[in-house]
Amino acid sequence: MARFTATETTRDGETTLRLQDTATGATAEIWPGCGFNCFALSLPAPDAPDTLVPVVQAPPALDEIRRRPSWWGVPLLFPFPGAIPDGEYEFGGRRLRLGRPDQSVVPEGQEAPGARRNYHGFVMDAPWTPAAPAADDAGVSAGAGFAVLPGTPAADLLEGFPFPFRVEAGYRLDAGGLRLRFVATNPGPGELPCGFGAHPFIKVPLGPGGAPVDCLVSIPAARRWDGRRLRQTLEGAGPAGVAGLSEDDVRPPVSAELDLRRPKPFVEGVFNGLYTDLPRRDGWIEASVQDPVNGREAVVRGSEGLDNVVFWSPPGRHELCLEPWSCPSNVFNLAAQGVPFNGLTVLGPGASVAWEMTLGLRALAR
Repeated sequence: MARFTATETTRDGETTLRLQDTATGATAEIWPGCGFNCFALSLPAPDAPDTLVPVVQAPPALDEIRRRPSWWGVPLLFPFPGAIPDGEYEFGGRRLRLGRPDQSVVPEGQEAPGARRNYHGFVMDAPWTPAAPAADDAGVSAGAGFAVLPGTPAADLLEGFPFPFRVEAGYRLDAGGLRLRFVATNPGPGELPCGFGAHPFIKVPLGPGGAPVDCLVSIPAARRWDGRRLRQTLEGAGPAGVAGLSEDDVRPPVSAELDLRRPKPFVEGVFNGLYTDLPRRDGWIEASVQDPVNGREAVVRGSEGLDNVVFWSPPGRHELCLEPWSCPSNVFNLAAQGVPFNGLTVLGPGASVAWEMTLGLRALAR
């Protein structure tokens, strides 16, 4: 039998997929039927290979993911991460609004039957179609796809977002941890505006000792987006408008209080926001949460095209998020206003783009 395996399982009455390393016990659990979400991940401790660390903790029930899909596991955010205020946006000179004209648009945390949400895109709770996994002694991979095209079950999403798309995602579990590859393709005759984000929830602390407050957050970013300040800057831009804005106006240098180039103790809610201008090492940006008590570090990396890291801590939970995003929130409107560094991806007919994220554990340097 190969070292790595893929097994179809049933959890809470839903069909899920378990990727496993039989040598170490490392396990990734994925739910294709709801966003192709990797809702649980356990990796071997770098200091004690026989010990598993729950890096991503499963929800108490899978129904929690369906109820709040951006609050568990590794939500996949496409065709836009973040929120579109009131669901209204502009692209190609057209003013658009998510959903049907008679459909309400609600922000995160609100529920309304039949409403269209204005945050984190359309795929994080969609039913994906899985492909056959592949496993050998080096690793195990599992992929799935989802499409929004005229005549398909998801065609209603084209109401208010008239840009067909096809996405494929693949997870790979190997000795280095978990790797995600996300590919978006434009199957339509026009342009496809889009952005992507991965949203992993990391459980802290990274072992039996200590507490979340003992952990340190490291994001080596020189700048930070400030949505409120940017709105105020745009409103007061004057005759020169956007053309007169400097980089400091758009994404100012990170403040001393929020600067995470030197790791700072985790405090719930303090560092929440989008960090940018990160250095690349071998083509990757990197952010981490360090656990000095247990001597471990959870590391998230983003490939080319993922130039930002969102830090977010869900209130009242022993978890934090280090999220590689390709662009800031409200990207369609930022691009339409000509705001520099907006990061919007525009795919021509037949074009594709790929983004990758990795999540792993390593020993914390003493």
